[in-house]
Amino acid sequence: MVYLSITNGNFVMNYLSVKVKVYKDMNGYSFPVVVQDGLPCCLYLNSYLNGNHNSPLSTAKLRNSKQASSFYTRMKYAYELKFLYCFFMDEGIDLVELVASGNFLSIEEIDSYIRACKFYIDTEDDSKDSKIVSLTDKRIRDAIHATSNSHPEVSAHTFNQRLNRLKAYIEFLYVYRHSDKAETKQQVSTDDQFNKFKLYITTAISSTRKGNTITKDAFESAIPSDKFFDLLDTIQECSPNNPFKSSKLRNQIISQILIDTGVRVGAVLKLKMSNLVDDWSNPRFKLTRTPNDPTDTRRLPAANKTKALSVPISRDLMKLIKLYIETVRKSTPNAHEHDFVFIAEKGETIGQPMSYNAIHKVVKKLGDAVGIALHPHLLRHKWNEIFEDNAKKKGFSADKIEDLRKYAMGWSEDSKMASVYNEFQLAVMVAEISSKNQSQSVPNLRGNQ
Repeated sequence: MVYLSITNGNFVMNYLSVKVKVYKDMNGYSFPVVVQDGLPCCLYLNSYLNGNHNSPLSTAKLRNSKQASSFYTRMKYAYELKFLYCFFMDEGIDLVELVASGNFLSIEEIDSYIRACKFYIDTEDDSKDSKIVSLTDKRIRDAIHATSNSHPEVSAHTFNQRLNRLKAYIEFLYVYRHSDKAETKQQVSTDDQFNKFKLYITTAISSTRKGNTITKDAFESAIPSDKFFDLLDTIQECSPNNPFKSSKLRNQIISQILIDTGVRVGAVLKLKMSNLVDDWSNPRFKLTRTPNDPTDTRRLPAANKTKALSVPISRDLMKLIKLYIETVRKSTPNAHEHDFVFIAEKGETIGQPMSYNAIHKVVKKLGDAVGIALHPHLLRHKWNEIFEDNAKKKGFSADKIEDLRKYAMGWSEDSKMASVYNEFQLAVMVAEISSKNQSQSVPNLRGNQ
């Protein structure tokens, strides 16, 4: 990923010193806290984060909703608040004191924040020694593909969310400090300034929906075919190209599940032995939704975002999973203390359930071995491309393919995600139609009749 420093002062240094930490309460539930030097950086900010992360002025339906935001939604908000906190700290603006005094951000200050929100943060250490490598044609092609999705600017969604977080946090501070005050001349002035702030930031947020600053090439396959075939070979335990010295069987199974089923990493981490259905004619595993699972002791608990469903797998894959459980897992210390299938096989956490970070490292290392920048969600996109091809070969209609895809992905009936995953196939179809039309309409330039 390419990062860009876009602010003056100590913004980057502050950003690196402020952390998002995860703690567990007395009931074992995880919650994020934005900290600096080991202490909460701002009590108001963390109160907002783990209280009502929606705007306090949101609709009654949202305010009265009993459904709390998920842990991973709050984690996302925590990083947005970290960005916000570090930016205004670098600008010398204490938002809590500012709102408490009855003042709000000026247009110039809001515009400055808006400009900063468009960019990644520079967390790279330029002083590190660079490794010198020879540049061959193959290396250049691989480097182009690996960086094809790297941009100095964030997506429109990330940009929008950063602005939303500022708006909601200022509203939180306003309600906490001023909403129940009696109407005085000063209070009327405060309310007027607040409404001006809200109007300006709301207009800025609305404008971000008009387009994305990043143009994605719809023709770009999630993983090029040659690299995908290399990957299928590399993940095999017996492959001479396998980059791992240990845990080869576990890593092969995890990779195979991601490739064969298209499930998210959270589903793999959440998989328990009791979820396996070893039916010879229809082997599968049950994908469950159990938020705040008391048996999950991980700092970042596994989570499944989609609906609960049964996920079919091949008999060969089920055999490998059973082999792993009966050999590696069974002989590993501490593994008997829980039911999760995939475990850490060495180090201080040996026998404990695998972490998100561990699986991401596995997938990244496999990508490095075949020369691409690989992360688990790319495998989900690739699964959708292959699914589309196979469904068309079987003669299914577009509507039927979409219904099957929604079931396989665990999406709701009104989900629009199918269009996101199907951009590649749509681009190919449009190109085929356009090419055919052009060949019929473009005149023969050689002058032949």
